[in-house]
Amino acid sequence: MIAYIVRRLLLVALVACGVTTLLFALSRLAGDPAALLVPPDASDEVVAATRDRLGLNEPVLVQYAHALWGSFTLDFGDSFAFGVPAAQMVFERIGASLWLVVPSILIAVLLSFAIGVVAALRPGRPSGRLIMAATFVMGSVPYFWLALLLVMLFAVRLGWLPATGGTGYASLVVPVVALTVTAVSTSARMTRGQLLDSFAEGYVLTARSKGVPPWRVLLGHALPGAMPPMLAWLGIEFSFLFSALLILEPLLGYNGLGALLIRGVTNQDFPLVQASVFCMAMLITLVNIGLDVIVRAVDPRLRTKVAT
Repeated sequence: MIAYIVRRLLLVALVACGVTTLLFALSRLAGDPAALLVPPDASDEVVAATRDRLGLNEPVLVQYAHALWGSFTLDFGDSFAFGVPAAQMVFERIGASLWLVVPSILIAVLLSFAIGVVAALRPGRPSGRLIMAATFVMGSVPYFWLALLLVMLFAVRLGWLPATGGTGYASLVVPVVALTVTAVSTSARMTRGQLLDSFAEGYVLTARSKGVPPWRVLLGHALPGAMPPMLAWLGIEFSFLFSALLILEPLLGYNGLGALLIRGVTNQDFPLVQASVFCMAMLITLVNIGLDVIVRAVDPRLRTKVAT
């Protein structure tokens, strides 16, 4: 297991290099950063001085080495638009985004587990089909459209919640509900499918034939077998919900990392974009690696495969 963890941590370094390389290439393809910083009527001398200050006159390989070093030391330079370290701005906003994603994941896990179990215990029955149909309907509703409907109902019509922005827990309600509904719709189907596969396994059929009570078959046999794929699926859900913030936060005026990244792209603020994308990619990678380690810890079959 320790060797597996070390290999996965080495993968983090490779991902960091890959993300930095991609961002470096895109920033150079987007145009001359110096020309974006100076006024449109600036003289050539001013543009040249700005290029020299940003290190753009150095060879490309040297610039790339500086970008790599900056990523590993979390020094992305100052934001073009705000004049403060870009990493500092990202660290100040990433907590606000986690206040949306983490509660959404936790609530979705509880709801999808309950819905998935009920649907798996009633395969082919009208109640089971009704539950699955409801999850399909929930999944077909775009999260940003649902958020707008919630704003119109609870903020505009009823006045219970802030329409946009705001502080405190009230500002979390609409985005968390929108993200949770999206996550529940897919996770519930995932839970149902994995439980049905576990019910067909030989050890579960043997337990049933021996007269083991249904609740013990579910909790003691079927659920442990279905848990590893469900845990791995959480990593995908976390990635999706975090990427959804790129639309949801600007839409709702929420000051999180997604809104900050969109602002950086709009202003062509390369340090801010690089810091936001890099930190977001590393967070998603670390969460997925952590879930991979947990999956290996709870599933002895995968530990055997890794050992061999």
